Amino acid sequence: MERLLHKCCNVNDDRRMDLICSFLERPGVESDNSSRCTDVLVSTLERTKNVKQLQQQRQQQQRKPLSVAFNADGELIVHSIVPEGIQVATGAYGRCTVATKAFEAGSVVYQGYAALIDTSTKNDRFYLYLYEHAGEKQVEEGSRTRVRDSSSPIQVFRLDGLNSVKDLWEPNKSIRQVYGFDGFMNHSCNANVYCPLVYRSKNEMCYDTIALRDINAGDELTCDYACFDYECDGHVISQCGCKAINCRGEMKGFKGLSLAEKIRIMPMCDSEIVHLFFRENPDMILLESTIPYPNIRLIVAPEEAYIVAARPFAPGDLIFSNQATIISLTNFLQQTFVLKLVEENDSENPTPVKKIYYILLDKDRHFIHRPSYVESVGFDSFMDHSCNPNSQQHYENATTSVYARRTISPR
Repeated sequence: MERLLHKCCNVNDDRRMDLICSFLERPGVESDNSSRCTDVLVSTLERTKNVKQLQQQRQQQQRKPLSVAFNADGELIVHSIVPEGIQVATGAYGRCTVATKAFEAGSVVYQGYAALIDTSTKNDRFYLYLYEHAGEKQVEEGSRTRVRDSSSPIQVFRLDGLNSVKDLWEPNKSIRQVYGFDGFMNHSCNANVYCPLVYRSKNEMCYDTIALRDINAGDELTCDYACFDYECDGHVISQCGCKAINCRGEMKGFKGLSLAEKIRIMPMCDSEIVHLFFRENPDMILLESTIPYPNIRLIVAPEEAYIVAARPFAPGDLIFSNQATIISLTNFLQQTFVLKLVEENDSENPTPVKKIYYILLDKDRHFIHRPSYVESVGFDSFMDHSCNPNSQQHYENATTSVYARRTISPR
């Protein structure tokens, strides 16, 4: 019976029952003892099964989504759990990541991680072990079906520096961002996900992967490499194959983009990419302005942006107050200005979602010209003109207060 118990502990439920039935039908197992044997077997196996489930749960709790270590030869070993709804597949350009279920635009597809590794004294080649997201999975092997648990890797890869990105948080250090399963995500100039940072520590970074539009099961997940890779050191794409309508033809990183394209993708870029761009271009000035939600919100149209009421206002109500930034005429003529607009779109949420916009300002339309200086009024730059305005302004010491002249309805 002990040998039977050992066999039964390592098979699925159907095979386990076959073994038990075969044992009870063997000569020498008396019929009056069959019931007792069955009770002992079932009770023991149930306890064994519960212990095995607890062990698997404990292994899942202990294993982080991404963990790294160096082996005796100094090679980096990366362990990565593939989240639910995602798989690593093979596409037209090699390995890729594919959605196995649908995701709505704006939803978090998965939370990803990258290890921050100093490669100055290490080999840039490494092993990547991929694991199922959780639990057990039925696997077809010819005519048999076996149960594969998530404690064993489903795929193992030997990779090189192409699956990592130079970290720009401290540009003078040789730190690289080493990714797990999503190191196989391909580039597209019209990507369907982007990855804003959640947190960063000394050894790792965490990011949300957010759907930019609806994603169907079977769709390949793609990101814009320029959003997190400044120069694509060592892995420039000289001929882009994304086939998007807005394909740039090549991928040389953020630095190689046109100014208009840089501004367009800045809301989706890692913050260190944006910071490095402005450090390298001192004549490009970043101005910042916070949209006073829930009073007003910004509408960004293909050709222009404008502000609208986000709630009702009665005549005489204060809509907003805004402090202008004073710019000397000399600096105004010599510099180019980019406006960063921040809108917190849920004031009742303890962690409100921030919408961020970057707009290249037009010196004629987006500034107030005074005799000896120029004023930048931030979001207020996008209030449209009307010969019959629904608001009136009070200006004093570069501060503008805007009041409703008549009833204003939200849009």
